[in-house]
Amino acid sequence: MDLEINLKKGIGKLEFGLSIEDVIKEIGSPSDVEELGEDIDRPTTILHYDQLGLSLFFEISACTKLSCIDLDSKNAILFGKKIIGSCSKDIEELMEKNKISNVTKEKEDWGELRISFEDYSIDFYFIDDELVSATFGK
Repeated sequence: MDLEINLKKGIGKLEFGLSIEDVIKEIGSPSDVEELGEDIDRPTTILHYDQLGLSLFFEISACTKLSCIDLDSKNAILFGKKIIGSCSKDIEELMEKNKISNVTKEKEDWGELRISFEDYSIDFYFIDDELVSATFGK
């Protein structure tokens, strides 16, 4: 599967707004399905595709649709560059080069550095200044 991130649109052939059924038709059955809901405002179904390094989030509502993607695959591409394993400076420069600013940085309680670009709904997570995952939405 093509793992090119299209900000605010999706990844590869998977576009935000697809149903769970559409995603399964496109890329097959997930490795695992996780249901979140008891303690959160918006119940969510997560399809994990371990072999692709991809987790797809579907908020449960009248029309459950793909709303968020988390990936940690070394094959993930953003603006023509493989990003997993990059340092924070390289990611910030890549975003700036593509005219994306409004950056915020925060150290998470569990130790990761999160660099966010809210205008494009993307968060990058770093451990020891190495990008380990990216999460993005519509």
